[in-house]
Amino acid sequence: MADAKEVLKQIVQIPSINPPGDELPVAIVLKQLLDNYGIENRLIDLGDNRANLVAWLRAAEPFSNGPVLTLSGHMDVVPAGQVEWEFPPFDAREEDGKIYGRGTSDMKGGLVGLVFAMIELKEQGVRLQGDVKLLASAGEEAGAFGARKFVDMGYMDDVDALIIAEPSNENVFVAHKGALWVEITTYGKTAHGSTPELGVNAIEHMNRIVTGLFQNFNMEFSVDPLLGSPTWNIAVIEGGVKTNVVPDKCRIEIDIRTVPSQRHEDILDSLQEVLDAVQEESPQMKAEMRVINDLPPIYTDPSHPFVCMVRDATANVYGEQKPIKGMSGYTDGAVLSPVERGVPAVIIGGGRGELAHQPNEFINTDKFLRAIELYKDIIIRFVGVEATI
Repeated sequence: MADAKEVLKQIVQIPSINPPGDELPVAIVLKQLLDNYGIENRLIDLGDNRANLVAWLRAAEPFSNGPVLTLSGHMDVVPAGQVEWEFPPFDAREEDGKIYGRGTSDMKGGLVGLVFAMIELKEQGVRLQGDVKLLASAGEEAGAFGARKFVDMGYMDDVDALIIAEPSNENVFVAHKGALWVEITTYGKTAHGSTPELGVNAIEHMNRIVTGLFQNFNMEFSVDPLLGSPTWNIAVIEGGVKTNVVPDKCRIEIDIRTVPSQRHEDILDSLQEVLDAVQEESPQMKAEMRVINDLPPIYTDPSHPFVCMVRDATANVYGEQKPIKGMSGYTDGAVLSPVERGVPAVIIGGGRGELAHQPNEFINTDKFLRAIELYKDIIIRFVGVEATI
């Protein structure tokens, strides 16, 4: 049988950095691996060297109407950054019980764990009473591009539960915050820097908007017991082209993280109210607002039978029932299993979330391998196995 650690190293060495993505080479490696073990799969070419990958373990006869468990992982990674790493970020160096590299924790380690759970069950000849479906996606790190394609193509239509192998340090995450990214642009009129009175300064107008946001932008919410309070952060500001030119354009990007009690439509209305108030005071100002990214929070009741089943699996594999938590970041679950879809979702993986997007990212090899056993346990518990005599 193929070595899971070596496969992880192989795909970490493929720099599927988003942007631009370049997930196709990762998908090809995983497809070839699945082909070698006779596991049904389909590579979905998305163009521009990008791809999604779907794989199935089908229910044994006569269990074709059994439950469907979907396993989710993404193939893209964020850039390595400018800070020097202890080891090159795409070398996949194994040292002292850890594999280092961009994407080891977030989340090629989790994805390979899902693949090997399917391979090992196939090799063991386990006859399942339901279907297992793997969705390996492109573009999670920038708006869940691949997950949206999966939904559009109907791959979530028959799903009864979802496991997302994002890094959770083996804890059971049943919720994550939503992400609402908004761009605000102000427009003015250029003029020579020596005669600013002949122009309209877009940066000055943006300053009024930013001041208005800090003074008047309020988000109504209830503190969530798992996720805490929502947050907002002005993450990007750009304006001006040259010191001696009055700027005619300025833009900011705002990162808003939401909790399940909030509606993104209400937040956008509150932002627009701030813009309208500032424009009323400054008639020369022109401003526009645009949504860049809109991903809702997800939440599964901690008492849901699927959550309880996953916790039982953690007790069996890890020797203790792992705690229920929520995560502040988002996952493909925002697209695959928003609350209104009614699909219970659990985020669990052997990686550590605090290492995601950081220099010297790594995954502990023991936790990586334990996660494979956990995913096998969850599959067997959820879809069921044909009894043998």
